[in-house]
Amino acid sequence: MFKRHELLKRHPKTVSDPEIGIFTKREVYLIAVFILIAVFISIFPRSLTNPIKIITNLLIFSIIIIISMSVKKLAAPYYAIKIEHKIWELQRVGYRARSHFKKPLPFGLILPIFLSIFSFGYVKPFIFFQFNAEDIPEKRLLKARGERKHQRKETINEEDLAYTTASGFYSLIALALIGLFIKSFLNFGFGASLAKYSIYYSLWNMIPFSQLDGGKLFFSSVITWIFILMIQVILLLIIIF
Repeated sequence: MFKRHELLKRHPKTVSDPEIGIFTKREVYLIAVFILIAVFISIFPRSLTNPIKIITNLLIFSIIIIISMSVKKLAAPYYAIKIEHKIWELQRVGYRARSHFKKPLPFGLILPIFLSIFSFGYVKPFIFFQFNAEDIPEKRLLKARGERKHQRKETINEEDLAYTTASGFYSLIALALIGLFIKSFLNFGFGASLAKYSIYYSLWNMIPFSQLDGGKLFFSSVITWIFILMIQVILLLIIIF
């Protein structure tokens, strides 16, 4: 388990980078790369030559990744922070000093592709991103956020990260509900795939480990983490059955 002060140390300031809309240039590049990786994972190995499946999943993962990241980017200033997404990195495998890697491993790039190929497509891990957060002092001076609104929060804290992360999960739940609506009332197969992959993507990122969004949420607000997980499981059961 990570201690409170250890979690906060893992969020260095975001790096200044030219912006395209609400995203930095680097984020746009990562979004494009990981949309393609997500499509590969979703269709490997059975549908690699199916153009309809490729185009459909390309649209689905574009919606899932762009919307979930956009919602977090837009929610972050409400909690007086600015976030920038990057590849999920693993810096250590234990608590000893020698457990640290000399350079962080880009697990968000390595692990999903490796597990998908190694399992012949039976395991489809959609875990690509983490985010760094930068404090916005001028916004923090205007109003306090969180459970104790009467107390001014002068610096970035775990709750800011957790609530920002939760907004991304709620957006994925909303996408799953939209998908179920399209499937049920419009009888359109696209809706079933949108619902399925929205929940798959969300559940993988709910894993309370390292710098995944699930870790940020679980170690700050376990009740919120459980609540969101319950909704996801219910939706998954509806999708399956």
